[in-house]
Amino acid sequence: MITRRRFVLNASVFSAALAISAKTRMALAQGASGTYRNPIMGGDHPDGSPIRVGDDFYLTHSSFDYAPGLLIWHSRDLINWRPVAAALHGYYGTVWAPYLCEYQGHFYIYFPAAGKINVVHADHPTGPWSEPIDLGIHAIDPAHIAENGRRFLHLVGGKMAELTADGLAVKTPPRVVFEAWPVPAATRMECTCLEGPKVLEHNGYFYMNVAEGGTGGPATSHSVVSARSRHADGPWELSPYNPVVHTASRDDRWLSLGHGRLVDTPDGKWYMTVHAYENGYRPLGRQLLLLPVEWTADGWFRMPQGVTADSAIPMPVVGASQQSFDDPSDDFSKPELGLQWGFWHEYDTARFTTGKGSLTLAARGKSLADSPALTTAVGGHSYTVEVDVDVEPGCESGLMLYYNPQHATGIRVDPEGISVRLPNNSVHEHQEKGATRATLRIVNDRQEVDFYFRLPGKSWQRTQESAEISGMDHNVLGGFLDIRPALYACGAGKATFRNFRYWPEVNVPV
Repeated sequence: MITRRRFVLNASVFSAALAISAKTRMALAQGASGTYRNPIMGGDHPDGSPIRVGDDFYLTHSSFDYAPGLLIWHSRDLINWRPVAAALHGYYGTVWAPYLCEYQGHFYIYFPAAGKINVVHADHPTGPWSEPIDLGIHAIDPAHIAENGRRFLHLVGGKMAELTADGLAVKTPPRVVFEAWPVPAATRMECTCLEGPKVLEHNGYFYMNVAEGGTGGPATSHSVVSARSRHADGPWELSPYNPVVHTASRDDRWLSLGHGRLVDTPDGKWYMTVHAYENGYRPLGRQLLLLPVEWTADGWFRMPQGVTADSAIPMPVVGASQQSFDDPSDDFSKPELGLQWGFWHEYDTARFTTGKGSLTLAARGKSLADSPALTTAVGGHSYTVEVDVDVEPGCESGLMLYYNPQHATGIRVDPEGISVRLPNNSVHEHQEKGATRATLRIVNDRQEVDFYFRLPGKSWQRTQESAEISGMDHNVLGGFLDIRPALYACGAGKATFRNFRYWPEVNVPV
């Protein structure tokens, strides 16, 4: 299942490019019967956890090494999401596991950046958001909760710090208030890794969800563990249903299920978001799933019997239907960079211009290894991406499938012509020496990748080289990242891109 995010585009430009077969449309329209299937956000959206504001839902998720960061998404039904804002407009270091919350009508995002807890705040989830405030805590995975006017942050390792009344400074340093649930010895896991706390006050109890087992590693590693207390700092009573969510087998579709946060609908139904890797497709990163939960008579919650992460599940909002697939296509007609894009380790607005049908990117660095790429996360087992590129003398540019600066594969235009970079960083013989303009295309067919190019006025050519990318994932390379289409420019001068196009299927040019 590939969930579709709709961006505002020039329909006349892309109507033909985005045409898909009737068979594909039928396969993608899985929500038409009043049910949905996971993921609700395909591709890498780790640590995503929603809040409800009236009849609306908002969430943010880890942006890791990309900027703008802390993208804010909006939904009316918990299933179909669209990006509406970004809370961070600069690069502040790697951003993990943010916590969006509301307190007394004001909104906060507590988040780790470069290993320290920060906070931004706003009057509305769409902003404008404040500049980050460093709370001076060296930790990750914050979660905010209040009790009787006192405000607290729960943190990785079962620690908790008290905040000042405005929530923008630390009143007392972190101390341990929660101990890990004893994971059964037979469980194949990465580590105990007590992390990812999410806290909820409900019916006289504070409920704490934590992640244990490690977010990577074996398929059965991650899990959601729950506890409750009459007070925000404990003592905590462990749920008899632990682990509340867990991947049972390496043969399941969704692996390393964990990092769960509860959310309710206006009519009283309850759900939990979790992230997971898809079996056989770890390079897509940790995708966002939604699971129903039920409350027991004695005040615990659990997964309904017979429901799994791969079930067809009734839509949370009656009358809504799940939409189809992601579409990051961009005709670069607007003067602002679209919210689907993020730069690696940079957000320098002086480096690029966009609008009137083109994106111009100044060269940075000597190679892809030190040139911040512009990327967009996508979902789906197979897809095609294409872009027109025009480079100035001395500039190297191209279209990549990008994990990080050291691990990427794609097709390039440089002063020597057109060439392919393979995942092992080798670059083979150049073709069409002296070419400075071309349309470049990458076809990702279930992690086997082909490369195509077309010079102005000429026919498509397929390169001799192809690639295989199934090993480009966190378990092999580290970093908790994903493979995503990317544009870059290094060397001298600049590159100009036009008509970035995406198809959610193999689309071989003829």
